[in-house]
Amino acid sequence: MNERDPISIAMAVREVQALVLVGAPTVENMQSPAIEEAISSMIPVVALCAEFGQSQDAPAGISFVLDPQLGPEHLATALSALIARQREIHRLQFDTATAMKFSGGLRNQIDNIQEELQLAASVQREFLPRILPSIGGIASAALWRPAAYVSGDIYNVMRLDEHHLGLFVTDAVGHGVPAALLTLVISRSLPTKEINGNSYRILSPSEALTQVNADMLTRAGRTTRFATAIYAVIDTRNHQLTVASAGHLPMMRISRGGTCEAIPTAGGLLGVFEDETFTEQVITLSAGDKLLFYTDGFEQAFPELGHDPSAPRLPNHRYLDVFNEFASVESSQAFIENINKRLDEESDDFPQIDDLTLLCASWTGI
Repeated sequence: MNERDPISIAMAVREVQALVLVGAPTVENMQSPAIEEAISSMIPVVALCAEFGQSQDAPAGISFVLDPQLGPEHLATALSALIARQREIHRLQFDTATAMKFSGGLRNQIDNIQEELQLAASVQREFLPRILPSIGGIASAALWRPAAYVSGDIYNVMRLDEHHLGLFVTDAVGHGVPAALLTLVISRSLPTKEINGNSYRILSPSEALTQVNADMLTRAGRTTRFATAIYAVIDTRNHQLTVASAGHLPMMRISRGGTCEAIPTAGGLLGVFEDETFTEQVITLSAGDKLLFYTDGFEQAFPELGHDPSAPRLPNHRYLDVFNEFASVESSQAFIENINKRLDEESDDFPQIDDLTLLCASWTGI
């Protein structure tokens, strides 16, 4: 071994099971390359010296101090025990190194997954309408709060022509990226018009949902995907609203006086039955009416009073009480802001567990 070559020293020391230091350890010999390499490699260092153990402690790095007057059998016993222990230390070192390598790879995979989810969330947000159109005195505002990176909910407000406004909300069954992708496909495949040459016809909500359902069934593969949806079209000339839903929660109508009324519609989930029908409801809006389209995440957004935060949340109708609380708020934007603030307060004690979407449209009467 070349005593001046650190690599030579390291390679030689790592082959041994223990180092024996004859004489009292000093600062100089403890700083020798061989001793430092042994300590860094967790190789035991035995000091044959009678000067330590009673009046003073041995320097750090000395595993065992043995009085040479005790005879060779004591040294042999000590070395045998240390070498036996060293085999276990080597095994633990190997296991630790393997675990660290595995955790490092796993950490990289997790980082990659998080980066991809953040990118997916960014892409999904780009599909949301940046500005909600307002025509005929109908103004809209929306709340969209994913429970995780991406949401299984999506909404849209569409200016169909100079007199018609379309409002759409869909909620895929499930969570995560598959649900988010399905909602994007449904939202983008929603037909709103039938064009014939230079003329067009605005499709009714029932017709639109029927075509989306047929499209989903045509594209269905081995894994079946379902979704709920609600679609409404408002004719701003007579303020007549036509709405249909596919297994979705009913639209809520809030009058200027603050009265809440559910507008029920019948229809099964999208992507289940080929011959599914989606019935329509037609109502005439009054000045000051607000319309609420929301997803089922609200059924668990406001737990019952006295509920244990760590216990599973059961669906309830407390959200209706919250809607009623702000029923007298006139503008859609103010209504959404109040609901959002209440959700922020609730999340301090009860973390959000499902995607939340709320679309509010109001007729100012102007």
